[in-house]
Amino acid sequence: MLRIHFTAQDLARVVLAHNDALPVSEAVMSLQVLRRGSGLLLPGWRRHVLDHLPAQASLLGCLVPASGWIPDFLTPSNHASPAGGAFEVIRATPRSRLGPELRHLSHRRLPPWVGQLADGDRETLNAVSDALAAYYDIAVTPVADRMRTILDADRVQRVHTMARAGVGAVLAGLHPQVRWREPVLELPGRGEVDFHLEGRGLLLCAHVFCGPQPRALLNNVDTPVLVYSPVRSLQIGELAAERSSDTKCSPAALEALLGRTRAAVLHALADPAGHTTKQLALRLGISPASASEHASALRAVGLVTSLRYANTVRHTVTRLGTSLLVTGNAKTAAAAPTNEPPAPARHGISQQDR
Repeated sequence: MLRIHFTAQDLARVVLAHNDALPVSEAVMSLQVLRRGSGLLLPGWRRHVLDHLPAQASLLGCLVPASGWIPDFLTPSNHASPAGGAFEVIRATPRSRLGPELRHLSHRRLPPWVGQLADGDRETLNAVSDALAAYYDIAVTPVADRMRTILDADRVQRVHTMARAGVGAVLAGLHPQVRWREPVLELPGRGEVDFHLEGRGLLLCAHVFCGPQPRALLNNVDTPVLVYSPVRSLQIGELAAERSSDTKCSPAALEALLGRTRAAVLHALADPAGHTTKQLALRLGISPASASEHASALRAVGLVTSLRYANTVRHTVTRLGTSLLVTGNAKTAAAAPTNEPPAPARHGISQQDR
C-alpha cells in the first residue's frame, strides 16, 4: 500500500490538471496498453498505432515494460506536454538521475545501450527522446481532440464534486480502492510505502491510458502527480485514430440539430458544470426521457459528451459544440423549446502484442 501524507499546505495546493495540451506521460502509458494487448477496448486506435509504429519504438520497448514502474524521467510533470517543452526536459535529464532510475530496470535483460544511457550518454538520450516524440505523434496527436473531450468532461465532474463536498471528496472518489483517511491518502500497491508531500501539493491528472488503477508519479524532482482514469465516458469506445478536423457529420445528423428544443439543450449544456439528465429536464421544462433523447442525439454528432457517475449521467458540451455556439450556427437555441420529435517484431513490439 502507498500512503501519501498531506499537510494543510498540501491540501491547499491540490490542483486538477487542465488538459489543453496532453502530457507525454499519456503516450508512455499508451505504450503499456499497446504492449499488453488488453485493458481499454480501443481496437481502432490500436490498429492505427500498430500500422504506423515508427522503427524507433524498439528503444521505448526496452524502457517501458508492459506493466509496472516506468522510469520517471520519461514522464515529466513540469513542462509535461510537447508544447511546454517536455522533450527538451527529457533531453536535459542529468546523469545523476538517469543512473538510479534505470537501475530499477536491472531485473530485465537490457541491451548494452541502456548502460550507455545510464552513464549519461547524450546521443543515446537524444535518440530515446526522438523515439518518444515520433511515437507521441502516432499514438496521441491523431486522437488528441477526442481525448480532451473525455478529460474535460471528467474535470467538470471533479470540479462539481469539489464545489459541493470539498477536496477530500475528490480524493476519496478517484477509485473504489482509494481511501482518504485525513490527512493520508491510501492507494493499493505492493509493499508498504509512505510518501510525504512536504508542502509541494499534489496534481490530480486524469489519463485516458492510465489503466485500471491510479498511478502515483512521485519523486524529489518533479511536482507530485496522481494519475487516474477518467469517469467512465459513454464515448470511450469511440476513440479512433482519426483527426477530428477530418470528421464530418452526415447531412441527416446535422438536420437533427435544427430543431428548437435540441438547440436549447445545446445552449443549456454550455454551462461550465453541465447538467445531469434530470437537471436538464427541469431547466427546459421537458420530461427526463426527452432530455435524455435530445442529449443522446447531440452526443451522436460529437457536440455533447456524457459521463456516468454512480447513478447519474452528466452531459457537457464538447469543444466542437462550443465552437458551433460561438460561431452563431445555433442561434435558434434561444427560442423556447417545443415538443417536436427528435429527428511487427522489427519495431520492438512482439507478435503477441498484435
